[in-house]
Amino acid sequence: SEIRPALANLSKYIATVETAKHRIFQFLGSDTLPDNKLIVLALDEAAWLSVLSSKIHVNWSLAAGSWLGVGNDPVYAKTKCFDPFPFPDLTDPQKIYLRQLGEDLDAHRKRQQVAHPKLTLTQMYNVLEKLRAGETIEGKDKEIYDQGLIGILRKLHDQIDAAVAEAYGWPVDLSDEDILLRLVALN
Repeated sequence: SEIRPALANLSKYIATVETAKHRIFQFLGSDTLPDNKLIVLALDEAAWLSVLSSKIHVNWSLAAGSWLGVGNDPVYAKTKCFDPFPFPDLTDPQKIYLRQLGEDLDAHRKRQQVAHPKLTLTQMYNVLEKLRAGETIEGKDKEIYDQGLIGILRKLHDQIDAAVAEAYGWPVDLSDEDILLRLVALN
């Protein structure tokens, strides 16, 4: 009863799957009616997509959310992960830059999935995780790496992480624990 009126004047909105191995935010068109397993945010600003997609927010959501299932997948509980999250105060130049990065991130993933219909976001982020861990990318993972242009995906996320850290006035290389301590202090 609240979400449909909130989405009424938006051409797109940000959504994430409630329970998923990787915390991925993306734009959905207003013609997509969400079901009960999507967390819907009535935001159409790509700068906020960047902030939500940053390691800063992902770390917060992993610490604040819960866990479910055999794979112990993280659950994004909006009242714990989104509502109390201390968003940065963005300057106009930061908002413009983060908007462009958010649009680039969303477009990149969607473009690669259109070009490769069997390619999933989970596959892309599994390979990204391996790449960041320094693992060798071979076999099926190499195919996913090539189809998803995972090197570009990594660069986009690295740029988002740096820009969001800058928006908070923080160094980009903070540990997960330091990020959480700083967010709790802001909250």
